[in-house]
Parts: sequence; C-alpha cells; structure tokens
Amino acid sequence: MDAGLKTWAEIVRLVYPDLTILRDRTQWLAGNFDTPSVFIETDLVSDKVNSPRANRIVEDVGLVFHFDKERTTEEDEGEPIPFDLAPFFTFLRQKKYLYASKRFGVALVIEPPRTRPEKDRVEVTCRYSYLLSVPKLPVPKINDFHIGYEGKELNP
Repeated sequence: MDAGLKTWAEIVRLVYPDLTILRDRTQWLAGNFDTPSVFIETDLVSDKVNSPRANRIVEDVGLVFHFDKERTTEEDEGEPIPFDLAPFFTFLRQKKYLYASKRFGVALVIEPPRTRPEKDRVEVTCRYSYLLSVPKLPVPKINDFHIGYEGKELNP
C-alpha cells in the first residue's frame, strides 16, 4: 500500500526536481537532512471494497517542506526564507486535484490541502483516495456437464 506515498513523491519530484525527499521518519525526527527538503508521510484512513476487482483506499498525507533558516539579504538577516508553495498548489489546481500516475498505476483524487506555516517549515496536509486493483483469483473451469433425470443419466 505504498502506492500513495510513492505517487506523492512523484508529484513533488515533478514540481520541485532539485528538492530532497525524505520518507524515513527516524531520520526526519533526528534532523539528519539538508534544507531545502520535504518529508512525506501517509496514514491509512480506510480500505473499503469498491467493486469485486478494486478497493477504495482513503489516506491522509502530510508534506513538511523545510527551508533555510536564514536569509542571504542584508535587510532581512536572520529571518526564515519562506518556501514558495505556489508551484505546488498551481500544479494541483491545473490537474483539478486529480493526478494519475502511470508509473505506479493509481489515480489520486485529492481534497484541497491545508497549510500550517512554522518558523523553518511549512506543513501541508490533505486527504486523498485511489482505487487499488484486487488480483483475480483463478477459478477452475467446468469442462463436463452431466444432466440427470430421476436418478438416470441422460448423457452417456
């Protein structure tokens, strides 16, 4: 069920090709990463049967965009450089909050994200869903039919 997480990493890579992507929670919590970077984490909300061949997966995603702590200009020295999320939100709006990944075989239906700015990071959270294919189980085929009537077989 990594398809959602991998697809979000693909979206971030399309919008920000040079941004470091973190998926390891222990590394992120320890602070062992360079800025600018993004930490991506998904959480399963529900897994329901949608059809005999597909399940609807609903997950929450959290993207934490980390940026440099100090500005390089003289007038704003010491202030954080805000991370420009406009390309990310523009990309989602252009796709109408629906992203189909050919690489991972899922199409994310995304709810509008919420942001929460902090001192040195911006947290983006949203809920999304996708259909996950259920493999078809092999069924034995019936080759012979025997029709009987009152205990007597009609077909020899």
